[in-house]
Amino acid sequence: SHSSSRAQPEPARAPCLAPEPRPAAAMAPPKRKAGAAAPAAKKPKSNPNFAGVQDALERADLPESCRQMLLACIDKALGVPSDERQQEQHSMVGMIGECVQAVQAALQRAVDAEIAKMQELEGTKGELDAKVSAAEAALGVASADVAEKSTKLAEAAAAVQGARAGLQDRVSEQREGDRDRNEAAAKLGEVQAAIAEHFKPLEAGEEGTGEAHFAGLLPLLKDAAIDVSLMSALPSTCAKPPAERSSFDIMTIEHLGRSLSDRAAALQAAVDSGAPGAEERAAAVAAAKATLESSTASEAACNEQLAAAKSAEQEARKGLEAARAAAAAHGPELERTAKARQDREAALEAFVGYNVACFELLRDTKSAKGAEAELQLGEAAAAAAEAGDEAAPAA
Repeated sequence: SHSSSRAQPEPARAPCLAPEPRPAAAMAPPKRKAGAAAPAAKKPKSNPNFAGVQDALERADLPESCRQMLLACIDKALGVPSDERQQEQHSMVGMIGECVQAVQAALQRAVDAEIAKMQELEGTKGELDAKVSAAEAALGVASADVAEKSTKLAEAAAAVQGARAGLQDRVSEQREGDRDRNEAAAKLGEVQAAIAEHFKPLEAGEEGTGEAHFAGLLPLLKDAAIDVSLMSALPSTCAKPPAERSSFDIMTIEHLGRSLSDRAAALQAAVDSGAPGAEERAAAVAAAKATLESSTASEAACNEQLAAAKSAEQEARKGLEAARAAAAAHGPELERTAKARQDREAALEAFVGYNVACFELLRDTKSAKGAEAELQLGEAAAAAAEAGDEAAPAA
């Protein structure tokens, strides 16, 4: 088919000429000289408006045999003035006109399709712009969430540092506060062990073990409240078998036992008196450990929440990039569609202005005689109307 957007020539207007005078019946045609050759018949000049009709038929959606038939009939049908056509010629003009109208309708549908596409794209543009705005808002929310989660993580990390420092302080306080009690408890254990392992056997008078038991008790005697004279007598007293001990020796051993018992009781009292403070400090350490564990767990949870928020922010950023890319790609498509619409409209305008005009001019052209008669009828109708207007006031 031909390009619908190329420039088309203006249809040639057929002049309406007065009918030529017919030769008189008595006038005979001049005789040819004997032997003179007959003049060659002139080839009729083709009407330039046929080209517009021919182009329209070339564009029509027709079987090729029908197209060729109609092309062959252009001159025979449209080349004859409308008032001189036979019924078959009128039918042929009608068929040609239907083809021209079909091409015009197809061009109009193409225009309508581009207009509909433009409207759809313009509506889509609004949707895409709305998606960009929504994606921007979503990214803003996600970024704000990341900032909030980052702040919470920083606070949680600071809480962990504070809890760790608090635990260290409580442990130091416990170590310092429990030092005397722990020392007293350790010495109490030594005294109790020495009484059981060395004094009891010594008091019972086991043969040949007195000196060894005294050596085991000697490290504890410096802290025991023992008279100096008794202290100097202990080595020899402990070395004697029970049968050889004097009343002084027995008194010395009994005094040793009381001193060890008093020492154990004093140490036990120190341990017992320090119990409430030790328990309080132990509870403080346990609470500090629990605070550190809780703070550490909270920090871990904040880390997970921040990671999730950053992931959501990344997805929101990707969504915004995709929305902006779709909106950016939509612009050229809208421009292409607008250009296609202009081309379609130009093609339709050119077809109507040239092809349809050529057809209608050929379809409606009358013979010179018919044009004169139509002119006379028009003048008569105008005169009658004027006469009627003049008679109306008189009535």
